[in-house]
Parts: sequence; C-alpha cells; structure tokens
Amino acid sequence: MEQRHARNVIIGSGAMGAATAYHLAKRGEPVLLLEQFAIGHDRGSSHGVARITRHSYADPRYARLMLDAFRAWKDLEADAGQNLYLRTGGLSFCPPEVDYVSQVAASLQAIEIPHRRMSGRELRRSFPVFELPENYDVVFEPDAGLIAAARAIAAQLELARQFGGDRTQVLAECPVRSIDLEGNKPIVITDHHRISADRLIVTAGAWAGRLLPNFPVTLRPTRQQVLYLRPQDPHLFAPGRFPVFIHKGAGPLDDFYGMPEYQGQGVKLARHGGPDVDPDVEDRRIEEPYLEVIRHFLTQTIPMLVNAPIEQTEVCLYTTTPDEHFRLGIPPDCPNLVIASPCSGHGFKFSCLIGRILADLATQGTTEIAIAPWQL
Repeated sequence: MEQRHARNVIIGSGAMGAATAYHLAKRGEPVLLLEQFAIGHDRGSSHGVARITRHSYADPRYARLMLDAFRAWKDLEADAGQNLYLRTGGLSFCPPEVDYVSQVAASLQAIEIPHRRMSGRELRRSFPVFELPENYDVVFEPDAGLIAAARAIAAQLELARQFGGDRTQVLAECPVRSIDLEGNKPIVITDHHRISADRLIVTAGAWAGRLLPNFPVTLRPTRQQVLYLRPQDPHLFAPGRFPVFIHKGAGPLDDFYGMPEYQGQGVKLARHGGPDVDPDVEDRRIEEPYLEVIRHFLTQTIPMLVNAPIEQTEVCLYTTTPDEHFRLGIPPDCPNLVIASPCSGHGFKFSCLIGRILADLATQGTTEIAIAPWQL
C-alpha cells in the first residue's frame, strides 16, 4: 500500500468537490481529489445536462445565500470563458391551501429581486401551456434559469488543473474504504493508498454517512426518477417561452419541478423526492406507479404534456437530512475535517459558492459567508 501525504484531500468529484478543487487551486493550494467512479459519472447527484437556479425560496436564508451564489457562477463563467447560466424565468406555484408562494414572494421582496405575483388565471395569459386552477397562487421570477450542470463541473475540474498544474491531482476509480480521524491528522484508506491529510474535505453525497458514521444527523439517500418528454410542438417548450417551475403541493409527495427543452434533451420533469436506496446498488428503473403520478400532475397543470413520449429517463440520488437543510462546516472535535454533505436535493445551485466556503474553512477555519444556520 502506497503511503502518501497531501495538504488538501477532497473525497468526491461531484458539484461540491469539483467547486472546492477549483477554489483551492485558484488560491495556489495543492489538491488531491479522490473519486470512486469515473470523472463525470452518473451514479450520484450531480450529473445531467442542467439544474434549476433561482432566488425563489420560501426560506429567506437560502434566498439571501443565492445572491452570493449567482455572483459565484458569474465569476466561474469569467474564469472558464464560457456561459453556464441560461436565463429562462421561473415559476413557483401552489394550491390556495398551501402557504408557499406568499413566503417565496416575501423572500424575493426582502432581497429586492424583481418578481410578479399572479393567479392561475393570469398565468394562462402569460404562459398558455400552463392550465392551473384559477385559484392557484403563482409568483414569477424573471432571473431564474438553468445551470449547465455537467459542463459546470467539467469546467471547474479543468480550471483546478489549469490553476494548480502538477499540484492538482485527480485519482478516479479510487474508492475510499475508510477514514481514520483518531490521530493528529485524518488518514484516508483506499485500495492502494494510505493518505495522511493536513485537511480532509468530504463532499461524498450519498456515501457521506458511510464514510462518517458519526455524522450528527441521519442521512437518507433516496432515488430520484427524472423524465425527459418530447412535446408535439417543441417550440412552445423552448427556453424563453417555457420557464423552469416549482410546484409545492399539500403533501410531502406533491412537490414537482420541471425545466424547458434544453440541448435536445426534451422537457425535464420529476417529482421531488423518492424511495430510500442503497447508493451502492445501481437501479435505473422508472416505475409505472411513478409514471401515473406524473401523468396525474400534468393533467392538472400542463395537459399538453400528458401524452408526450418519454425521450429518455435519468436517475440521480438525493441525500436528505430530516429537515431538508444543508449541513456543512468543521466538526467541533475535528479541526482538520471539513464537511459539505448533504444538500437535501436542492444544493446544486449553491455548489460553486459552497466550494468557495469550503476553501475558506479549509485554509482559514472560517468564512465571511453567513452559514450559521447550516453549520454542524
């Protein structure tokens, strides 16, 4: 077994790990990034062509954090020399008995983000493909849109190599078997390495609970089933005509999201949440009862898509805490360990900023970004 020492070891090359490698390398820090699968794999939470980004949060703390997140993405675009954000506009809507849109609108008002409140009837005049009940509550945020997910991760890893040169090392197909936190420095054990780390940064998503069995809250990996639909008239669902959207329902299984046709993939649609899974067991099934749930939702909201053929399907993992909030920071009893997992199914839009936060914590022990509500 090869004995190694590294100043900054990152476990996991998804959205959070790639962003952390980029920010550390940009500061001149050496980076050793460990990934159990191939780089850019589709076994976790970060793959796919696009993710929704928005300021529209019912929780004002996340809405405020998105101001910094949008700036972080702009900085990344400047460093990478490419556009990663597509402004499509975004809708949040809910039935009248759910107090969601009013909270979203209050958050947007508090951070001075332009938005428009409307009813289901008014929405049909602006976006005819939506046929919501007239008494639905709706808010539209013009600045919401998409982040090109896979391209963003690839860009950050490439920048980490450009900034770091030989000081940035990436070991793919290198699963971590255990972490020893008992000594002065964390020890990471793989099949072929024993690595002593000055700082260990764990961004392992659904595998975080196994690597860190003493994690302060229960982590629940779940399987997310994603559909890409091919509408009869794709132009009606193109960016600029069809916005990203979030539907908040009355029950925990009544939340849905979608986004316009993008890069030839079809209209993306999914229910937020899914069944518990073992992340080591690959399961690509899209179940018929789930398809029925999606069809029922579309019948009530976007009937033009009810019979649209399924162009392709995708599965990803959520790793959710009991309150669906983030958990990140430095454990009080382990100053050389930095954790940013999980993000409860809504973290990608923050990932470039979280990479900066983790780089701050690793190099300074603190950050100027307000993360107190989510610290360990």
